[in-house]
Amino acid sequence: MARYTKDSIDRVKDALDMVQLVGARSDLRRSGSRWMGLCPFHDEHTPSFSVDADQGLYHCFGCGAAGDAIRFVEATEGLDFPGAVEMLADRYGVELQREDEDPQAEARRRRRERLLQLVERTATYYERYLWESTEAARAREYLSGRGLGEEVLRAFRIGYAPSAWDRVSLAAQRDGFRTDELAAAGLAQPGRRGGFYDRFRGRIMFPLADARGRVLGFGARSVTEGQRPKYINTAENSLYHKGRQLFGIDRARGAAAKKGRIVAVEGYTDVLALHQGGLVESVAIMGTALTQEQLAELSRAAGSLYLALDADSAGQEAMLRAARGARERKVELKVVAMPQGTDPAELVAGDGADAFEELLSGAVSVPEFEVRRVISSAELSEPEARDRAVAEVAQIVQPLDANSVLRDHLIRLAADKLNVPSENLHA
Repeated sequence: MARYTKDSIDRVKDALDMVQLVGARSDLRRSGSRWMGLCPFHDEHTPSFSVDADQGLYHCFGCGAAGDAIRFVEATEGLDFPGAVEMLADRYGVELQREDEDPQAEARRRRRERLLQLVERTATYYERYLWESTEAARAREYLSGRGLGEEVLRAFRIGYAPSAWDRVSLAAQRDGFRTDELAAAGLAQPGRRGGFYDRFRGRIMFPLADARGRVLGFGARSVTEGQRPKYINTAENSLYHKGRQLFGIDRARGAAAKKGRIVAVEGYTDVLALHQGGLVESVAIMGTALTQEQLAELSRAAGSLYLALDADSAGQEAMLRAARGARERKVELKVVAMPQGTDPAELVAGDGADAFEELLSGAVSVPEFEVRRVISSAELSEPEARDRAVAEVAQIVQPLDANSVLRDHLIRLAADKLNVPSENLHA
């Protein structure tokens, strides 16, 4: 964990505007020497949230939330202390000094900052190309056909990569970046006959940002018939690690912290559709394999995780693996039952965001998901299969508190569906 000098942190606090910072989350009005507004940490109708601009402090008389600007960013953005300091330093243009940083560490840090600048510049290039080029018309039609409006696409900085072999690389070199930096950032790769060519060509580009909003890499989707594979990502590098990324985490964490829940879905367009429909606490795991790193990031964002993967076999197996991982990390995980053959984007496009919200309200606990999965996959007409199902259910409910309502509910559910006495389900 990065450690910054006290002088650096003090300069960040001196540079920031507390009213502007908090005002992005609450409509503040001056009240004497202070500012008052509705608390961003709990629902209320009468303003009880006080900001002291001179002291750089806030306090809610309703829920007791209190602290300085760094604590405010930690709470609203789901960041740890160094992450909050870094976000504020970026926003207010303060250069941070690390404690006892050796020359090699400083060189690595400056190299990383250089690559971040390159990837950010490239994201802007792709974004402009989507909206300004005739070549990207097919991409715009595809996105519109998925029911996605310009507002949400611009908010997520969706872009398009030119089909030319080296247009992005040449533009970056004109801006002073080297080919080795393009390769290190996963934006270009060496050709067999020398030189470099763009990794992404003729594809819709989805910028993949960290929790602070820094673009680290890209997901890319083909829009041309026959272009394979359909999806590719930035190659693993010092900035980008696919197993750690959550598409939309930078835009979802504030709402997730306030609502106390975060919703994880599979794909980019699922997240875009949900945010467009008002479910802004949604992120994508970009596939079905929820990693331990992603699970850790999700648990930092909110107390409850709702997992809504496709109802096909791959999605169901992924949910089972995620359930086990969540149990190991003691994360409260709810499983959302998606209709067969429908993803969240299609559901929202056809039936509206309320239809997805209804599915969320019917989400079940991990043990119930496991029990229902055993029941649905069992061939109940065969006695041996029924016995195996009974044994599996008994194993699932055995770790639960003997006096818990959930345990009793699952035993009654399984006994009814498997047509066996409830006593048979006690391990």
